[in-house]
Amino acid sequence: MQLGSALKSITILEELKEAQFDRISAISTVEEYGAGDTIFSESSLAKNLYALQKGKVALQMQLNVANMLRRRVTVDLVTPPGVFGWSAVMESRPYMLGAVCLEPTVVLAIDGGGLRSLMMQDYEMGYLLMGKLIKVVASRLEEARQLLICERMITAIPEPETPTRAFSRK
Repeated sequence: MQLGSALKSITILEELKEAQFDRISAISTVEEYGAGDTIFSESSLAKNLYALQKGKVALQMQLNVANMLRRRVTVDLVTPPGVFGWSAVMESRPYMLGAVCLEPTVVLAIDGGGLRSLMMQDYEMGYLLMGKLIKVVASRLEEARQLLICERMITAIPEPETPTRAFSRK
């Protein structure tokens, strides 16, 4: 896979100039994962912003109910050319969700600290990328909101009552 052309396929980078692509290319690597592999875990220190080239990735969180029931909940599914791991662009942040591959996956891993430095050196690029990343964050927030609303609606549905007769004949 040609790193430069792969970077140009990433939607959040599509408006960058050639020199900006070159600088981002220098801090990027291609990584491959198998189905079931974890790319990163929820709450681990965020190091890379990932751009999905091939495969499907589930963004998941740990759900703890009354310290008894623990299970993973999928908040969003990422397909190419989606990005995930935006926390890496923020300073010293943990990943908010975990990322698990649902099928063989190829990602571009962009060093978060390096990208943050580039964005501080090149304000135009920084402004453009932060605007695109905000859209990614807003999309994830909307997905989580929809899940919460659905869950609340399901738990709020009352059990059907057994029909009773108001008047009974004797």
